[in-house]
Parts: sequence; C-alpha cells; structure tokens
Amino acid sequence: MSSTATQPNVLLIRLSAIGDIVMASGLPYSIKAALPNARVTWLVEKPYAELILHHPFVDDILVWPKSEWKAFGKKRAYWSLFKSVLAFRRQLRDKGFTHAIDAQGLLKSAFLAYLSGAAHRIGFNSKEQSQRFLTDTIDKPISEEISSEYRFLAKHMGANSYQLRVEMGEAATLQLRRTLDALPVNSNYIVLAPFTTRPQKHWPINHWKQLITLIRQHSDISIVILGGPSDSCEAESLTFNDSDVYSLAGHISLAESAVAVKESEAFIGVDTGLTHMAVTFLRPTVALFGSTCPYTYTDNANTHVLYKSLVCAPCKRKPTCNGTFDCMASIRPEEVFTTVKEYL
Repeated sequence: MSSTATQPNVLLIRLSAIGDIVMASGLPYSIKAALPNARVTWLVEKPYAELILHHPFVDDILVWPKSEWKAFGKKRAYWSLFKSVLAFRRQLRDKGFTHAIDAQGLLKSAFLAYLSGAAHRIGFNSKEQSQRFLTDTIDKPISEEISSEYRFLAKHMGANSYQLRVEMGEAATLQLRRTLDALPVNSNYIVLAPFTTRPQKHWPINHWKQLITLIRQHSDISIVILGGPSDSCEAESLTFNDSDVYSLAGHISLAESAVAVKESEAFIGVDTGLTHMAVTFLRPTVALFGSTCPYTYTDNANTHVLYKSLVCAPCKRKPTCNGTFDCMASIRPEEVFTTVKEYL
C-alpha cells in the first residue's frame, strides 16, 4: 500500500450493516499495521455509528447524511441535493485524506471515496463498475473464512494480521445490566437471535418454539431473545408467558444488544449481525445458515455452523423454493439443541 511523506490520513468506508461492520472491524488495526502512525476515520451510516464509537483503532467517525440525500431525492429537490453533496464533499476534503478504502464495494461507497479527494483509493471490483472511482482495485475472494474479503483487502494493503474488534462503552453495559436485573434474568443466560432482513434467512418460528421447549426441559438457564423494533411482536410469541424466557427485541439499543451477546453463556442465531458479534466475542455460537453461508471457518473454536448443502443452496437473494425455504426448515430443533447443550 502506498504511503506519503506526511502522516497517512485514511478514510475507511463501510456504511452498513451490522454484520458487515462487525466483520470489517479488523480493518482499522490492519490499516495501522500497514501504514504506521496512520489516522483512521470511519465513514458510516448513523444507525450503526455506535458500533464503532469505542473502537480502539478508530480515531474519528463521520456519518454519511444518507437520510438527508434520500429525502431530497424523494422530493425531487435536486438543487438542494446537489448543494448537500457539495457540502459533504467539502467536509471530506477539509480532512485532508491521503487514502480512502472502500470496504463496501458498491457504486455509492466508491463515489464517496472519490468525493474524499484522496489520491489513493482502494477497493473491490464490482458489477456496479464502482472501480471507475478507485485507483487500486481487487476482486473479492471466494473463501469459507469469516471476514474473508476484508482479510484479503488487509493483506493487499500489506498487513499480515487481522483482528476483529467490537467494543461497547460502560454506559451500555450498565444500562443492560439494569434491564436484566429488573426482569429479572439470571446471571447465566443464553441469547437467541431469530430475526434478520430476508425471510429466506429465517428459521421457522415453530422450530424456535420447539428449541425453547427443549432448552427449558433440560436446563434452568434463562433465555433472552434479541431483535429490532419490528421483531417485537414475533419475539413476544416465543416467550410462552414463561417467567424465564424474556424478549428484549425492540426494547434495548444496538449497543446494549451487543453487550447482551458478549455476556451470554451461549448464542443461537441466524445469519444476522448479532450472530457475527457472538463469533467475534468468542461466545459458544450456533449459527443457522441456509440461503446464505457467509463462512464455515472462524477464529472462534466454539462456533458451530449448521448448514444443509442442498442443490439450490445458497440461493442468496434468489430463492427457487416458492417460499418453503427447505434449507432452513431441514435444520431440526433437536440438532440445534444437541449442539448447544454442552454449553448450558
């Protein structure tokens, strides 16, 4: 990776989402390993900024005003949008970035790298032709290792190691503990993360109910269900009115959810950001993959990936099963319980 005579000033672009930010969290360390004395600024969307706020190798955070640009576009207020883009361009260029690293690999992220004015703009080749805004591009690798594309990018920059890092502040830890004490949740608890962005990545709700029943029959460990505000109703349906099964979906912040994962005895989840956090925090983790299989190998020896290698899997965003999602349904509750029971 090229450097300059002045202190390297690096803009790292990974705008979203939770899981990808978690898996890209090793890049700031790698950047500083490749460019000694580098200053690293992370450009991110506002909902995810709290995931980076306490990162030990991130010196500053910039928030992309996505919602503002989107609102102007929706209103067809194109002159206001143009002025907002120019203002953000000035904000970026006033920082004097020497390098911009597009870890997202999309046209919008590469464009932001271009707006930064950095002479060295590194990123991925993509179908969107985002490479036209970059000066140094690579193809994404095919690998079963967690964070493989970011590790490959780090190696391309000259770093020999990659360290996933997610840190939460003391305030989130204290608030989460107050919430758990008020319920009250036992100090030993297991976390379930049943929800994610696409239906083909979900495990059937009845499978979750059967799994909870198996756990309750064989252990007195508390069960905590996590998710976002839109998941709260379905999460409540999993509590069975059981005094030791608690839904926090939609009731705590993203930072508090991260703390809940970090302090859990074990974790079971689908392909979602919280699952990748559990792997990063070295928690005993059972990951349920089907339409996607982002990795089978991790740095966490207690990660267990359950994945049925069907002919149609992984279909990613193009299911061919007419909504039956056999890849997920074929993972049985008994199999999941057998995998997790040694940690209860």
